[in-house]
Amino acid sequence: MKLSQLNAFKAIVECRTVTAAAERLNLSQPAVSRLLAALEQRLGFQLFIRKGNRLQLSDDGEAFYLEVARAFEAVSGLDQAAASIRAHRFGRLNIAAMPLLSNTFLPRTLARFLHQSPQMKVALKTYRSEEVVHRVQSQTTDIGFAFIDEPLAGVRARRVKCKSVCLLPASSPLAEKSHIDVDDLADLPLIRHEKDVSQRQFDALLRRYQLNMTEQIEVSLATTAAALVQEGLGMAITDPFTARIASEHNAVIERPLAFSLPFEFEVLYPALRPLNRHAQRFIDHFTALAADMGIELNMGPMRDLSEKK
Repeated sequence: MKLSQLNAFKAIVECRTVTAAAERLNLSQPAVSRLLAALEQRLGFQLFIRKGNRLQLSDDGEAFYLEVARAFEAVSGLDQAAASIRAHRFGRLNIAAMPLLSNTFLPRTLARFLHQSPQMKVALKTYRSEEVVHRVQSQTTDIGFAFIDEPLAGVRARRVKCKSVCLLPASSPLAEKSHIDVDDLADLPLIRHEKDVSQRQFDALLRRYQLNMTEQIEVSLATTAAALVQEGLGMAITDPFTARIASEHNAVIERPLAFSLPFEFEVLYPALRPLNRHAQRFIDHFTALAADMGIELNMGPMRDLSEKK
């Protein structure tokens, strides 16, 4: 069964005569008649009942036309599908991220991304950094967001640098200050994070300035620390992503630090297969959202993590 035969049949049904169908197809009338005859022979049943110079659809022909029309509609949809693929609206993206980003900031990034690509299929999974690394190393994840501090085989990465900030209860006297300095840290109980890279840097800072702090609460997640600040239970030194979203609540104030306390993490990519074509667009949305929210990011160049520093 040839497409030219189906096209001739469809044209005859819609134009009502072989002559009109031939004009539509820019073919001779005998050529259209031959195409129809060949199709009927291939099918094994009559598509039309001949009544003088007129053709009337047979019952079998009417049933077959419905299927042909459906098939042509599907084929015509391929143009739209191709346009959507060119515009990056179709595809799949697998993302693995540490909770710090997957709980708040990445869902907003994803909302922007899918607004432009509504038919994309995206998996956004939350894991600890070690598991994120494992999934990128296994080449099953397109983008990973994690803390790392060692060489990794099969992984490429871009380092993201920004500045830690302070989250305060809005009722705190420190909320009146434009910046939080080291000496201010002794004025409120500190909500500590577990011993991640940023917390270790902060602990080193406290030792350097010989500050003794009231450390009543330790948490695993930055969002938990933000929620406790909102309840007025203390302050937290945290990442700007969690802080910026938490400070949208009236009970929480974000203040920059007067001292340097970098916050760094890695965007990871599988090194043993081509970069997913949608991955860079997602990172573009990530950096654009950060800029819109006033978060200054420094994105480093792509590097191979199998190479020792």
